[in-house]
Amino acid sequence: MGRSGGGRRRPLVTEDLEEDILRGGFSGGGRSSGGFSSGGGFGGRSSGRGYYGGSGPHYHNYYYGGWGPRPYRDNSLLSTIVTIIVILFILGTFISMATSSNSKIPKNTKERTALFGVVNKTDWYQDDIGWVSNKSTLISGLEDFYNKTGVQPFILFVPYSPNYWNGSSINATATDDYLETIYKSKFTDEAHFIFAYFQCKNDSKSEMDGEFRYLSGYSADTIMDNEAINILWGYFEKNYYDTSLSLEKMISNTFSETAKSIMSKPTNGWDFGIVFFVIIGAIVAIWIIYKIIKNKNQRAKEKEEYTKEILEKPLETFGKDTSDLEDKYK
Repeated sequence: MGRSGGGRRRPLVTEDLEEDILRGGFSGGGRSSGGFSSGGGFGGRSSGRGYYGGSGPHYHNYYYGGWGPRPYRDNSLLSTIVTIIVILFILGTFISMATSSNSKIPKNTKERTALFGVVNKTDWYQDDIGWVSNKSTLISGLEDFYNKTGVQPFILFVPYSPNYWNGSSINATATDDYLETIYKSKFTDEAHFIFAYFQCKNDSKSEMDGEFRYLSGYSADTIMDNEAINILWGYFEKNYYDTSLSLEKMISNTFSETAKSIMSKPTNGWDFGIVFFVIIGAIVAIWIIYKIIKNKNQRAKEKEEYTKEILEKPLETFGKDTSDLEDKYK
């Protein structure tokens, strides 16, 4: 079978990530491949710039207090209304944050079954450039990804070669052919996922301006489908712009967060809606119970006041001779 490849280089500025990815090229058949280029610089920790710079990253995508009764007070109704408004505001804020956090990262909508027992485990990375200084940090996220998905990531750092670049543009055909060669020479299964960085000319760890590309095995494609790849790129961009992360931590976090998302229970907009309406329903029920108790207390108070008023009235006010009663109870 043939291998998919091809694509285009485009700056990511203000477009939504999911829309941006879905506009990428598509080529069917064989192992899926694609890439991510930094565009205007991929700053490392030694420069203090973080994972951003210039015009920003470019994407290549080829394959798809308790409640209850209270003593009666004149201001209880107002205070209760204010309390409920505050609670609704907090809940609304929470739900809004939950639905908008990482809004550029596509949500997982598929249920996936891990490929345990398919991988013949190998090394986790190959650094032919010499940039990995904290391998335990790098490997921790890759192991987490493997434990959740059954797919083993393999990180590859490829030194600059004019064979992989047409001036400042990546030669996608050459890079994908190279990754195919690496796959065949290193792996005896189809459940590996190569994530490779191709160094560009005059590149350095503190000012990375090369391109990340991937190649997925046939079996790995059942996990790393179109949606999973989109989620991977989403987390990659999020960590790419986090200036506090080292190169190793950036890659580690990307794979760990991706695994957690793509292997989680599928979500959709109804999930947050259901939670919201359940909470609102609970508040309404509490409000009704409170009103019933409040009205009951109010009626009891009014009855008490009426009884007290009756008892304090002089007997003469009842309009008849009460002398016999007065003599009786003297």
